[in-house]
Amino acid sequence: MSTEIQSNLYIDPQAQAPAGYCERCGGELYAPSLICSRCQRREFLPLKELSRSYRAAAQPLRKRLSQLRFALEEAEDPEQIWHIKRRIAELTPMLTQMNELAELTEHYYDRGYWRNEKYTL
Repeated sequence: MSTEIQSNLYIDPQAQAPAGYCERCGGELYAPSLICSRCQRREFLPLKELSRSYRAAAQPLRKRLSQLRFALEEAEDPEQIWHIKRRIAELTPMLTQMNELAELTEHYYDRGYWRNEKYTL
């Protein structure tokens, strides 16, 4: 004789912050189900589209880094040079990570694609 335990766990969506917003209607999405609270739809962004989003988000960073490198060449004040170098050092890893994630999400389902070890479990 086995006894089954049924879970009565109820997650109150209003008690947690939304995980995102529905692109269709603007309703709130809550983890773990990610079902829209308004239109009751569950939609996922395909990884190819996510890759395009990463590439688009990387473009302003790339432009800003270019501007900072140009400003570094023009700067003469040691304190200003230090601030520019510090900002470049902060933005460079962000751009690197966006490029890596864009590459990963673009080729995630390709057979034989070698995934970056930083983003695997």
